[in-house]
Amino acid sequence: MSQPNSSEGKVTKWLAYAVPATIFLLILGCTAWLFSRTSQPTEGNLSSAAPQSPANQTDSAPAPTTLEASLKPAENWQANNHIHGLTVSPNNPQIIYIASHSGLLKRSETGQWFWVKEQYDYMGFIAHPTDANRFYASGHPPEGGNLGFQVSQNQGLDWQEVSMPGVDFHAMAIAPSNPDTIYGLATSGKQGFFISNDAGQTWTQPSGSGLEAMPFSLNVDPLNPERVLATTQAGLYESQNAGKAWSLIPSTATAPIAGLALQAEGDQTTMLGYRISSTDTGLYRSVDGGQSWEPWSDELEGIVLYMAAAPTNSQVLYAVNENNVVFQSQDGGKTWDELNS
Repeated sequence: MSQPNSSEGKVTKWLAYAVPATIFLLILGCTAWLFSRTSQPTEGNLSSAAPQSPANQTDSAPAPTTLEASLKPAENWQANNHIHGLTVSPNNPQIIYIASHSGLLKRSETGQWFWVKEQYDYMGFIAHPTDANRFYASGHPPEGGNLGFQVSQNQGLDWQEVSMPGVDFHAMAIAPSNPDTIYGLATSGKQGFFISNDAGQTWTQPSGSGLEAMPFSLNVDPLNPERVLATTQAGLYESQNAGKAWSLIPSTATAPIAGLALQAEGDQTTMLGYRISSTDTGLYRSVDGGQSWEPWSDELEGIVLYMAAAPTNSQVLYAVNENNVVFQSQDGGKTWDELNS
């Protein structure tokens, strides 16, 4: 797939859509958020074959799992919808979950899309890096209001409130090297940047000095649970001390990062970021903490808002653009294929 020719048009679309329109400004109208801050079944057990319908059955395609057979197919899910989160199953890099305005979606190993939970507007959606059954989210139920901080122990079928009642986290991130550490950006009920060190049971609010722009998404270094990155319209911000202090990564001030994925390669963290530039928009790679970036791929189309790497296979990555088109790479992000809806 070729990159769109007009980088300037893509920049305009990102600035008009990605941060202010997708999640924060139009949905909540929260323009002042941090500046008054203070200091169980496993997937393996669900994989027994269920009969396929004759129309879909082939000799080589796996049958839907028992769980998938109970789910509603998600036809045309991209229409009148937008995405809040993307994650990859730690048990199977071919299975992904997408949290959207219209509900939680699963793409199965066979390439089929299912609704796991319809109508729930899950925000800040994250998954446990090793427990394929456990998800965390916030957001809004169908009847309105805020969900607080919630957990699912069965791949998103059922949810329970854990803490922060009445609060809406619009962005969250979990530390792969210490999954009890969770970061959240609250925009309703409470406002500001929060951290939990006990899997969401309790939360504290660090000072957050230096974070001068509203985050679109949060990411945690897979090798360092205290290193947090926030994508913003002003550039990529970094904290080395669990959100107490932040600084803008200079190389991103004029070319902000939209979608971002972090991968551990030995004792080094590699960053893949979709950079927005008036001249060179595309997917870039950094191996020095974002100080410098090298062009990595020109095969992604649109503005990539979310990226995710498979926890068990760093070569498998997924990306979603502003039109809800999903892409997969099986070679570390060099080449991409659009996944059929």
